[in-house]
Amino acid sequence: MTRTHFAKGQILFREGDPPDCVFRLLSGAVDILRELDGDPILLGTVGAGQFIGEMGVVENRSRNATARAANEVEVEILTPPEFVDQIAGSPSAARELIQRLSQRLREADDRIVSDEKQSGRALTNWEDADRQTPAPLAEEALPPRQPDLLLDDTAPFRLSRNHFMIEKRDRGYHVHDLCSTLGTIVNGEPIGDHFRTDDALLRAGDNEVIAGGMASPFVFSVSIL
Repeated sequence: MTRTHFAKGQILFREGDPPDCVFRLLSGAVDILRELDGDPILLGTVGAGQFIGEMGVVENRSRNATARAANEVEVEILTPPEFVDQIAGSPSAARELIQRLSQRLREADDRIVSDEKQSGRALTNWEDADRQTPAPLAEEALPPRQPDLLLDDTAPFRLSRNHFMIEKRDRGYHVHDLCSTLGTIVNGEPIGDHFRTDDALLRAGDNEVIAGGMASPFVFSVSIL
């Protein structure tokens, strides 16, 4: 493992780069961005103590976002074997990673089952609805299930066809990002595919939920009484 510094504005990795390492942020903050219609979209900011780029290494897939230093940062760089060894030596980190992978697998299974149920006439209904309403992020596939709240979006699109859901569990109400393209921000903390978790617990009182990254117009106020 090696340590290095990045000045404000420097790129740690770019969207499409090979997953050749994992960064552990020791100090500072890193912006996560994704290009949309040629323009960079800020998905959120990762703080000290978090890994950056670990999912690309686990999945052995190209980076699906760009990481840029928001200020001067210090990082620890782990090769893929070093990252695996660190996860193996930390039960809590391994548990967190397994939970996230399990969550993604479950969501993929749900999509397969939903697609089968919606085949034939149901698929035609989705296509009819798609022609009648603006298409969020036009390159995305049809949604696996009907959203409870439909919102109009215009280019440059911020919303995914299924973006996030609010669900009640034993400990309270949670916001769960549904593998959206641009992520969700809950009380200033980003969740989604590009971040350490897809889930956030809502606190008592007022909460702010932003769908589609920083500066998105889709800002919701959620009150937990």
